[in-house]
Amino acid sequence: MTRAGASLAPEWRRWVVENLLRGAEVEDLVSILARAGVESHVATGAVRAELEDPCFQGAARAVAMHRKLEGLLDLYGDLYRQAPGHDRVDRHDVLSPGDFFERYYFQNRPVVTRATARPLDVAAWERLVAGVEVDGVTAAGRDAPVAPAPWRELVALPEGLVDTRVAPRLWWEKAETRGALAPARRNVLLCQVHGRRLARLVPAFALHRVQGASAAPEDVPVLEVELGPGSLVLLPVGWWYSWHAPEGGAALAFEAFLAPEPNVDWAPGRKPREPTPPPRVRLD
Repeated sequence: MTRAGASLAPEWRRWVVENLLRGAEVEDLVSILARAGVESHVATGAVRAELEDPCFQGAARAVAMHRKLEGLLDLYGDLYRQAPGHDRVDRHDVLSPGDFFERYYFQNRPVVTRATARPLDVAAWERLVAGVEVDGVTAAGRDAPVAPAPWRELVALPEGLVDTRVAPRLWWEKAETRGALAPARRNVLLCQVHGRRLARLVPAFALHRVQGASAAPEDVPVLEVELGPGSLVLLPVGWWYSWHAPEGGAALAFEAFLAPEPNVDWAPGRKPREPTPPPRVRLD
């Protein structure tokens, strides 16, 4: 780093680099530095020094790729909005396994269909949560496995969608529970067995617009779905969802699909990447 770049306080250097990576003009940054009391020639030298720093140049290339990917996601969003019915989730009272997988599961699209659900009375609820420490489960009831016998007494699923030998997981809520916007890390077939669930779904291509947000921004498409006992909704992997349970309720989450692979996992940043080719300049 040249002396001009080093002459700025670390906070100001970080600000300069951040704004250069965002695409700000050098002249605008120099002007702001000058108004903050930095001499014009020092400000110009400091910004130029950051631009010439190899660390900045490497970061700039990574950011450029990131912007290309964001642009591609926005393009997918533009195409999505042109499709008829893009603002709603398809509903089918009956949906064949072929249509379920070809039109929705493999296309990464949500869909609502039906199961046969028996009313959940007190005795049925007690059998459902037998062995599950209900008061110790998180607000959404995730990670609570359900024994096979009780859930089979309550729900008859359409054949050919999921492997019913694999136990579902219990999601349960108290009245007026709200689930914050979160991503689906796997495909989930959610069967509501008690109460209503008002769900809001956001397409996967909106990742860069909703990540870190508690609610979807206004320019992001949101698909609203109301689920009652017997409703089945496919939450596609990579989509974002939030929900509201006005009266409280319970649902069973199935994740073992009758596809070539039972499911797929989305775990951003989990796998390390291979280094890019090294420079051709020798170190000796």
